[in-house]
Amino acid sequence: MRRSALAAAALLLASTPAWATGEIYCTGEGVNVHLLVGRAEALSVLRATVTIGDKSWSSQPDAVPGMPIALGQAFEGDGRLLVDLTDEPAGEIIAARLRAFSLDEGDHFASGGVFSFRGEGAFVVDCSERG
Repeated sequence: MRRSALAAAALLLASTPAWATGEIYCTGEGVNVHLLVGRAEALSVLRATVTIGDKSWSSQPDAVPGMPIALGQAFEGDGRLLVDLTDEPAGEIIAARLRAFSLDEGDHFASGGVFSFRGEGAFVVDCSERG
């Protein structure tokens, strides 16, 4: 009986989809955007941190210090990365936008675009670093 319960548990674990996590770093002059992401069938931003000059924002200020910001919508596909961050706590007004485009050729990958943050400016960013 115990063996069949263990076998059933092993089958259940084997049938659940694997969640791959990773990181996307976008950097530019005076700005750093770090996204902790999960990738199953679609991109899911788990945490976002932004540093502009000496100011920092975080979607999880308890884990990574910074002024609160909320995760909005995110999409990655067809060579595009689109991420919106919203104000806390309402989550209705878009505070920041990341728009990046990617291409790869053989072993080479490059991704870059723009990041804007309300009241702070717009920045050219390199998003090629992935972890």
